[in-house]
Amino acid sequence: MDTSMKVFLPLNIRVDNKKILFVGGGKIAHHKIQTIEKYTRDITIVSPEIIDELKGKGFTEIYKEYDSSDLDGAFLVYASTNVEEVNRRVRDDAEARGILVNVVDNRELSGFISPAIIKQGEMTVAVSSNGQNVKKSVEWRNRLREFVSETWPEDNQ
Repeated sequence: MDTSMKVFLPLNIRVDNKKILFVGGGKIAHHKIQTIEKYTRDITIVSPEIIDELKGKGFTEIYKEYDSSDLDGAFLVYASTNVEEVNRRVRDDAEARGILVNVVDNRELSGFISPAIIKQGEMTVAVSSNGQNVKKSVEWRNRLREFVSETWPEDNQ
């Protein structure tokens, strides 16, 4: 195995009663939160600005610049700002505390990545390209979603 290549192990991680922190409250965060909120509402967003699509959904909204103390109590962290320097600082601070961090759209800096998912009831299907081809993962997920919808229509609720 090539040890220089980043390798990600697919896992299902228990997130009930666990704080998921998003540093950044824009479109990048919104895209990831759309998946995470299917599993938990224990989401905290820290950002000077939070887009309307993320407001009033039961998340903790903290309007401020990121500080390392924002990591207190976090189980998973998503560095999802559009400022690379801030994302790197979040990553460094989280790693120093032993907290898994995803630098959105940068697998090289991430301790974990999020697959493209289908969730119906208690069933979840996850598709991942090891972070190498997000577009292909999404295409596979969409094709699988069509197959599941056609094959097991009674599960579509």
